[in-house]
Amino acid sequence: MLSGTALFLGLFSNLAIFIILIAAYGFLNSYFEKSGPFKRQAAVGLSFGFFAIACMFVQIPVFEGVIVDQRNAIVALSGAFGGPLSALVCGAMAAAFRVFLGGAGTLAGVVGLGLAALAGGGLYILRSRVDTVLKAALGALAATIVILPGFLLVGDLQTGWALLKVMVLPYGSAISLGIFLGGLLLAHEESRHVAEGEQKLSEKRFRELFESLIDVSYRTDSEGNFLIISPSSEKMFGYRPDEVLGRRIANFYKDPSRRDDFIELLQRDGRVDNFEAEIRKKDGTFVWVSTNAKAITDAAGSFCGVEGITRDISQLKKVEEEKFRLEEGLRQSQKMEAVGTLAGGIAHDFNNILSAVIGYTELAIDRFPEGSEDKEDLQAVLAAALRGKEMTNQILMFSRKRKPDKELIQASSVIEEAVRLLRKTIPASVKINVDIDHHAGFLLADPTQIHQVVFNLCTNAYHSLENEKGEINIQFKPVKVEDISEAKQLNLKEGDYALLMVTDTGRGIDKQTMPRIFEPFFTTKDQGRGTGMGLSVVHGIVQDHQGAIDFTSEAGVGSSFRIFLPLANDECRSASIPKLKPRCGTENILLIDDDASLVKLGRMVLEKLGYKVFATSSGKEGLDKFRADPGAFDLILTDQTMPEMSGDFLASEAMRIRSNIPVIICTGHSSTLDAEKARALGVRAFLMKPFDQSVLADTLRRVLDDQGQG
Repeated sequence: MLSGTALFLGLFSNLAIFIILIAAYGFLNSYFEKSGPFKRQAAVGLSFGFFAIACMFVQIPVFEGVIVDQRNAIVALSGAFGGPLSALVCGAMAAAFRVFLGGAGTLAGVVGLGLAALAGGGLYILRSRVDTVLKAALGALAATIVILPGFLLVGDLQTGWALLKVMVLPYGSAISLGIFLGGLLLAHEESRHVAEGEQKLSEKRFRELFESLIDVSYRTDSEGNFLIISPSSEKMFGYRPDEVLGRRIANFYKDPSRRDDFIELLQRDGRVDNFEAEIRKKDGTFVWVSTNAKAITDAAGSFCGVEGITRDISQLKKVEEEKFRLEEGLRQSQKMEAVGTLAGGIAHDFNNILSAVIGYTELAIDRFPEGSEDKEDLQAVLAAALRGKEMTNQILMFSRKRKPDKELIQASSVIEEAVRLLRKTIPASVKINVDIDHHAGFLLADPTQIHQVVFNLCTNAYHSLENEKGEINIQFKPVKVEDISEAKQLNLKEGDYALLMVTDTGRGIDKQTMPRIFEPFFTTKDQGRGTGMGLSVVHGIVQDHQGAIDFTSEAGVGSSFRIFLPLANDECRSASIPKLKPRCGTENILLIDDDASLVKLGRMVLEKLGYKVFATSSGKEGLDKFRADPGAFDLILTDQTMPEMSGDFLASEAMRIRSNIPVIICTGHSSTLDAEKARALGVRAFLMKPFDQSVLADTLRRVLDDQGQG
């Protein structure tokens, strides 16, 4: 029989089996990590039960038929770390084996195992609160106190009590120490397993985060070779990470000098923020990126690499480019507005000058017989003055200060005139081939705008020629809508059309540019060769004339633009034929113009036509004259822009005095009054200076005759 120190040492040596037990517990934690709590508890109970049985093979006799070992410590630990089910399974296995061994201490042994399972269940509940070694020791002591009363069942109560007193110190110390040390080791193994699981989870989350990045995260060594790069590189650049690792980052820059700028900033500041550069993709194209990066240093503070995050900013760059383009367009519009303001400012005075030149020239021409050399010279002067008139009108129309005046025109003559001007402006090295059908018919159009269409298309064709050499072909002919294969696509209505086709042998237009050629301010020309307005203006003019425009182009071969304009129908032609009316009259006219030379000219022209005229250069004097005798005049002919009062104000005052007095307003240019506004005021006619005698005579007769009929 063993007792005292020998018993303690025997039980302590029995703890060696705990080393294998702890290893088994670590395996069970890993194996049943994803299983439910029932499976894990059952597995722990079975495993610990086998170790409890193994302990009983090393039998330490303490009384006749009574053997002790560390089975109670294992059962208690089974409950503490496996749970109630584990304690029950382990205790039942150990109890069954103890019954198998037999002896006087069988009942006490079975009861002791039951108490150990109960103690283990208690420790399982309290273990989450055990966060210090002292608390663990107190828990082991409490479990031992629960187990020790099992000795009272050996023999009678007196014998059991005597045995208990002998066993308290050696057996209690060994069991308590077994539970304490075993618990610490098992808790350490459990903590290691939990920490390992958390580390794996953390690594998984980091990996998932790294792999789900939209931006590209990377690391390079001190030489700029990729060490790490996120999988998002494939989406952004087309390269898988394994295709990039080990390669130099500098080789991917479109402009290698930008890499030098990057390193310079990194060495100066230790980091780089929002560094923009173009990076080559796998397919050979380039993408704009913005990079934030920092320098990596070793323990000695030496540079050893770069860590950074790169973001695709291509869309942002497109928005910036669009913003810049719109700002450029705005600046260009402001320039055009300035041109319009300037044109409006000079138009009135310039047209007054032209009115005098045209009027006096017409008067002089009438004094010379047909065939006279002087008459021919004066007709040349008149033609030059009329050209100046058209020039002013073009400036006003282009700056949107005048609405286009559509009239019945023979377009072939307008096109020929535009070609003559082109030949003077385009180098002789460019061959211009012209094929114009002079019987194409008439267009209801603004001749100035048709001239502009031809000029813009041919200028655009000339700019596309390499080294200012090549050919421009201009064709104009009538076509029927049924012969136009694209009629439905171009939304052409039924009827006859005139086809204007301009073809060149230039460099052509690429597929990417084609959808944008009619956009305002879009141009692929070098700076100084165009503003991007030419084709957009052409498109607008064609649309305004109810026509259509179509084009084909092939890079390196040339481009062909086709414009379809509706020919005037018979009704339109009939309406446009001027009706013969007498140009002369005998009525009394009040003439008012602040320009004395035009007052003199107007009096001479009107008196030549047979009218009786009272003329003045003062609006106030003219209105006073009318107020004094409203019935003395049959018509008022007044200028619009005058220093004392405007023509529309004078007209309103005159009609307030005499409501049926017909008024004609003339102007070189007015920003406040046009034909539509004049009609709304009750003005009978609105004439733009300069105008010739026939226009004035016809207008006077039309207004006076309408007044007589009314």
